[in-house]
Amino acid sequence: GGLLPILKEVIEILFQEGLIKALFATETFAMGLNMPARTVVFSSAKKFDGKDTRYISSGEYIQMSGRAGRRGIDDRGIVILCVSHKMEPQVPKDLIQGQANPLNSAFRLTYHMVLNLLRVEDVNPEFMLERSFYQYQNTSSIPFLANKLQVAEAEHAAIQVPNEESARTYFNLRQQLQKLQKEMTAYINKPRYILSFLQPGRLVKVKHNEDNWGWGVVVNFQKKGKQPAGSSDPLYVVEGLFRCATPILPNVPPKPCPPGGK
Repeated sequence: GGLLPILKEVIEILFQEGLIKALFATETFAMGLNMPARTVVFSSAKKFDGKDTRYISSGEYIQMSGRAGRRGIDDRGIVILCVSHKMEPQVPKDLIQGQANPLNSAFRLTYHMVLNLLRVEDVNPEFMLERSFYQYQNTSSIPFLANKLQVAEAEHAAIQVPNEESARTYFNLRQQLQKLQKEMTAYINKPRYILSFLQPGRLVKVKHNEDNWGWGVVVNFQKKGKQPAGSSDPLYVVEGLFRCATPILPNVPPKPCPPGGK
């Protein structure tokens, strides 16, 4: 990793010719290259994936360990896994006996791609799309999805709700009550009604969409400088003290502190 392309190509050629006896490489070396070796050594069972340090997945282990053993040269390949810390028994079991990562197409159809296909002569875009791996995966999943739909429909038909009519009436009443509560809250939260209560030191409870900020303290309030055109009620900016989740990043809206957090 980090080498110039010409140096990588030279190393690949020397490795294929058997002139390099030991090669230290990242897992990228085992992806998509036909570079078999007699022995594959894992210096650690963990890796840093850019965010956290985690155990290598079963798919990564299968991909890299599969390079052990040269066809026509070695009777068997040798894989050595260096374990430098205590591991739970289930971790190596899942690592060695687990399934490989599923292969899913990352194909995404865009207008730019369609226009490029139309520019090429003797190329039918529909013909190419129908024979893509993405379309193959979608077509092959149709029987499974149809069977899953039949099972779900059968389960739905078998459901029996006692006093279903009463439950439906109760649900409709709850929906109407929630709607009225939202309308009433939006009405009483207008500045003309709550401005007299927003005095410094007053406790307020704030909930915005799905974020429940809980109780906080009003510090100050002031009229917003730029008012929207055609608005009958002026807007105000209220400053308050609330518990925020850490870390607070620049240009990222803060989030309320979760229960039990600091």
